[in-house]
Amino acid sequence: MESVMESKAELRKKLLARRRALTREQWLAESDKIQARAVSLPLLREAERIHCYVSMEHDREERTLELLEMLALDGKAVYMPYIEDGCMKVAVYHPGQQFRISPTAPATPDPLVLSQEERFDAVFVPLAGFDRKGGRIGFGKGWYDRFFSRLSERGFRPVKIGLAFSFQEVPSVPCDPWDEPLDLVVTENEIINCQQNSR
Repeated sequence: MESVMESKAELRKKLLARRRALTREQWLAESDKIQARAVSLPLLREAERIHCYVSMEHDREERTLELLEMLALDGKAVYMPYIEDGCMKVAVYHPGQQFRISPTAPATPDPLVLSQEERFDAVFVPLAGFDRKGGRIGFGKGWYDRFFSRLSERGFRPVKIGLAFSFQEVPSVPCDPWDEPLDLVVTENEIINCQQNSR
């Protein structure tokens, strides 16, 4: 019988292959729509502290650079992940932020300014796939699950937002006990309220 991890691995492989097959023009056009929907979220207008990953072009991740910049210019305190020794830490994002770019790994802010901030109002979460109940297929490293567990232990429960192309939706994501469900998923076509769908 196929295990949950094997099921996730197979789905991840298939969905990432489809995403990486996007032309640059398709990727940019659909990413623009996703970012426009994300910016329209009412909760972002109220949010003060936002955590958002930097997308990787080679992986055709939904583009987030303009989103980070818009939020920072809007006066939000914006943070981004930084991986060190297998642990996800928090780095500060400044308007006009420069990066050291790697062809195979997430961009690193330059200069790198780490923060102890953990009181986030919203966290944008990268994903390979999702379902409408908030199930998320990540990248198998568990960084975000451990990150949210750590925040929860300190009493912080930010709104978890996934950004995805609509073709990354699957009927049901195989879930492990430690998986942290998404609250919202923003695609080029819609904003999905996962909490509403999980009732």
